[in-house]
Amino acid sequence: MSQKLNTPKGTRDFSSFDLKKREYLLNILKNCFKAFNFQEIQTPSFENLTTLTGKYGDEEDNLMFKILSSGDKIKKADTEALKNNNLTKFSNSLSDKALRYDLTVPLSRFVSQNLNNLSFPFKRFQTQLVWRAERPQRGRYREFLQCDVDIIGESNILNEVECIKIYDTVFKRLSMPKVNLRINNRQILDGISQLMNLDSVNEIAPVLDKSDKIGYEGVIKKLTEKNISDSSINQLKFFLELKGSNQDKINSIRAKFTSNNISIDGVDLLEKIINTSQKFNLNNINLIFDLSLARGLSYYTGTIIEVSSPDEYNIGSIGGGGRYDNLVQENNPRLSGFGISFGFDRICLILDELNLFPNNLDSSKSFLFLNFGLDKIDKLPVFIDKIREKNITCEIYPSENKIKKQMDYANQKGINYVVIIGEDELKNSIFKIKDMSNGTESTFNLNDIVSEIEKLS
Repeated sequence: MSQKLNTPKGTRDFSSFDLKKREYLLNILKNCFKAFNFQEIQTPSFENLTTLTGKYGDEEDNLMFKILSSGDKIKKADTEALKNNNLTKFSNSLSDKALRYDLTVPLSRFVSQNLNNLSFPFKRFQTQLVWRAERPQRGRYREFLQCDVDIIGESNILNEVECIKIYDTVFKRLSMPKVNLRINNRQILDGISQLMNLDSVNEIAPVLDKSDKIGYEGVIKKLTEKNISDSSINQLKFFLELKGSNQDKINSIRAKFTSNNISIDGVDLLEKIINTSQKFNLNNINLIFDLSLARGLSYYTGTIIEVSSPDEYNIGSIGGGGRYDNLVQENNPRLSGFGISFGFDRICLILDELNLFPNNLDSSKSFLFLNFGLDKIDKLPVFIDKIREKNITCEIYPSENKIKKQMDYANQKGINYVVIIGEDELKNSIFKIKDMSNGTESTFNLNDIVSEIEKLS
């Protein structure tokens, strides 16, 4: 019995119609990025393992697809680590490369390698596949397209504001419903962790990062399970229970930090970003200061943002990003970065369910030349070459089948026009074009075939 063939879990095939939808969305994204004067780059699909590990956090490092070493390199496997059940160390000994987990760390490597050839601020966009060994679910895949814009240069709030405006511009061009863009600052979370007497914000960040899935009570439960004291959790509760406008929350945090001698730099920065962003006429975004937002990737150091899917399509975030100061070169303020990413596949899913894709995704017309036998098509190659030189889609039916079968093929493939040049047409130096949408036929002089088809395309 033959084995059933399937795609690997978390991956998909795309039909030509699927690809037209994806191309439509990708073109809108790219055109928007270019309008903001971002320049496109590409990086390899895999990187050295040392480039990727230690940048995201332990949990994320375990989600990388590592590439198994081959040949003599496999002999260097750390079998002692396997015996001691240190699976991460053993896995790393089998591999020195991995498929990229995101596009930001490869960008930091690219900038480091090309420092002398780049103009700063360096504004780049990138639209390439990434891979993560996560549990697949609706809107989440193991292979997916990531669409990023980043600005590498000295830290400036206009970088954050510009990226927020990019989100707004893209969603407006897609005619999407208004979405919530949540914003926070890792420096504020650092201040909260100080009040909680924690060694690092990373003790709470991974749990806060799941707050949109597990809720307020779930966060408290998880932190209790991590043996964080009740007094520390009560400090966190004060912040998570803050109500009111963005400014109300900012005022409350500023007062709390000031009375406890904690830096308010992150609070002041967030206030400036929110107030400046509102001056840029946001149409499709509600800007919300959310203290539960943590963005679990450990390389974030300042502003962090995340875009939630519309309420009626609860499939998680459809975008996010943040400020990273030390990813390119530590303690080099000239190379601070800020970037955002679009959840391409989730946005595609939402556009599909809301019927926001144009009815006619491909405005170009296609033509099928019917096949009446090899002796009838001597002149066709010359005509077809000239037509294709004008980037008009056309083909000859490959075999001399019954005309009905050729017409059925045209219908099944969605071809717009059928070109008829049979024996009678050749005798009279004419050709006919049948419009497949309404069945009407028109007759033209054979010498005008290229110009007449060009008019219809």
